[in-house]
Formats: sequence, C-alpha cells, structure tokens
Amino acid sequence: MSTDENSLPAWDRIEGIPDPLENRRVFGHDETLDLLCARYASGKMHHAWLLSGPRGIGKATLSARFAGHVFRNPDAAKAPAHYVVPSHDDHAERQVIRGAHPNHLHMRRPFNDEKKKWRKDLTVSEIRRTVSFFGSTAGEGGWRVAVVDTADDLNANAANALLKILEEPPTRTIFLVLANAPRMLATIRSRCQKIQMRPPAQPEVIEALQHLGLGANVSSQDLQLAASLSGGSVRRAITFLLDDGLELYRRFAGIASGQRLDLSEAHMLAGELSAPKANDRYRLLLDIAHDFVARRIRGENEPMDAGSQPMRWEASTLAGWVEVWEKTRQSAHLAD
Repeated sequence: MSTDENSLPAWDRIEGIPDPLENRRVFGHDETLDLLCARYASGKMHHAWLLSGPRGIGKATLSARFAGHVFRNPDAAKAPAHYVVPSHDDHAERQVIRGAHPNHLHMRRPFNDEKKKWRKDLTVSEIRRTVSFFGSTAGEGGWRVAVVDTADDLNANAANALLKILEEPPTRTIFLVLANAPRMLATIRSRCQKIQMRPPAQPEVIEALQHLGLGANVSSQDLQLAASLSGGSVRRAITFLLDDGLELYRRFAGIASGQRLDLSEAHMLAGELSAPKANDRYRLLLDIAHDFVARRIRGENEPMDAGSQPMRWEASTLAGWVEVWEKTRQSAHLAD
C-alpha cells in the first residue's frame, strides 16, 4: 500500500488496518452490491439510499466500492447490472482509495484543528461541503456519489442541512446514507430507499480477517473465537485480536461463569480498566458483558464452550438474567 493511500484520516481508524475506503474487498454483501449496480444500470437509480446495519460490518467499504463502479461506468445504460471486480491498477478505484476522486464526497466526523482532536459528531460544516461539491462541474463527467458516514453521528443542525439537500437533490447524484442504528429524522428516512444489511456469517468474517493479514500470527482457535464473538462485525473481530481482546473476554468469562464470584480477580480487572488510557478496553468489556448476559437469556453457551449442551433455564432463572441485563445497562450508563 502506498503512503498516500495509508494517510487517509478517520476518527475511528484502527492503527495498521486499512480504512474502509482502502479495503478493496467486500465480504458478505455481494447481493447488496449487485442490487445497487442493477438499479444503477436500469436507469431508475433512486437519488438516496439508507444502508443500515451494525457497526463494522462493511457499510463504508461497500459504499466505496459502489462509488468506484459508478465512476468506471459513467454511462449507466452501458454499465453491467452486477459488480465487476476492477483490476488492481484501476484509475477510478485508486482515486476513491486515496480520497481524491473529484466526484466522490465522503463525509464523517471532522478533526478539530483548534483542540487537536476528533469531533464527537458529524457537524453541519461537514454537510455543507456539499455546497462546493455540487457547485462545481462534475469532474470527468458522469455521476457524483456523496456518502454520509454515519447518520448516527449527525447533530441536529447537520441532520436538518442534509434533509434540505435530499429534498432538492442535484441531478446525477447518488447519496449513500450509512447508519448503525437509524435514529435520524423520519423525514430523512422517508426520502431514502432502505437496505438493511445483515452482518457477514462467521466464515466470511474469518476470510475478511485473513484478507487484512490478521490470520498469520493468530491460532485458528483464536481466529474462530474472535469471529464468534464479533456478531458479524469485522471491526469488532479486529478489536478482539488486537490489544489482548480475547484475553479480556476469557478473564471476564472466567469470573462471571463460576459458581461464586471471584471478588479479588473482579477488583483487579476493574482497577486495570479504570486507568485513563484504558477507555477502549473498558468499552470492549461493556460489549463483552452485555453479550454474555444476552447469551444467558437466550440459553446459549459461550463460544469457547460451543461443544457443550445448550443451557436450559427455568422461568425464574430466565427472569433473573433479564434483571441482570437491565442492571448492567443502567450501571454502564451511570458509569458514563
């Protein structure tokens, strides 16, 4: 990967892992990608699409690859009705990867130069970049593709600004609005064609991890466990493989699965995660705890105990685990 490709900034970039724009492969979403390509080739392409699904399943990667498809085929009438993997030296693809294609606008949380940190939301100034983007003549002819990544990050002013654009969209423009849990204005949702993207299956998560080079120095057992815990999110699987995420899961499962709570081990783990620089691991522990309780409610075993018989609860036991679920959510909220 060239230096310019690797320098693309993003607030949630994982060090050493390609940005979604740089990732040339889409895993688990071939049908969605082909659907968009077919609609584009039909000449009846809707101007706005809401692509929703859990964080880290590949929505941004899919949007980048579809943008490249549009730019390679500026005449929709001659475009293939399915996605064709481009050559490695494809000009349009390389421009999208570098964030340098004149017809591609990818909007996400901006960097605050004054405070030297990433902003916590997708601001109205970022959405207003569309003014100059749409005000110029489309470079290299053809269509423009604008990506909102993600709608969950839009503040109120940014959401209203986006709504105004969607109400009167420029010609030959495609909006791809990405959402982890679409809670944006109902008026925005109503102006988009909706696609609910399902998380990739476990084998596809493993394939994606291997494609990213994360399978070389990891045992097949750990690779399987990370994929099992990911819930279909490649990003989440990556966090389990980096920074001892699997070790954190095993420690928590060991504490929580015992007949009696090991208070000394629990306090030791809490002390480690209360450090100022341990925020990412703390967030990961919250996810681990929530999923652990959810598996108990569903009567499922832990992924590391997949070979054992499934659990069966009496109604009173199930009610107890539901209460634990509510209390863990409330405790996390109070801790924040």
